[in-house]
Amino acid sequence: MNDPAPTDLHALLDHPEQVAQVPPAELPALALRVAALQTAIAARLHSVVSEYQGDDCDCFDVDEVSHRLKCSIDLVRERGEEWGIAKVLARDTRGRPTRVVYPKALLRAYLQVKPEGNGRGKPA
Repeated sequence: MNDPAPTDLHALLDHPEQVAQVPPAELPALALRVAALQTAIAARLHSVVSEYQGDDCDCFDVDEVSHRLKCSIDLVRERGEEWGIAKVLARDTRGRPTRVVYPKALLRAYLQVKPEGNGRGKPA
């Protein structure tokens, strides 16, 4: 029993609308091939970027941010995203942030437009 030739990825890249012509039985295998290609491209891109680019995102920890804003660590954690000074990298299954960074550039921008008062408000 001969298996049909796999769908031509090159043709689909040039004309994505042709995916409508792919037989339904071939779609799972095609999806796996596309996912493998995407993974390979992402890995290659990551290695290229890592080789030619240093870490351009210097960050503060929450202690330093709270010191600079003159407010509590709990308040920074609670409102950091709202204020635009925190970047959430990971969340738990309930959507709560579990890994957060505070990029220096975002904090500098916030401090330039920081509202008057105790830091509990939003920037203008």
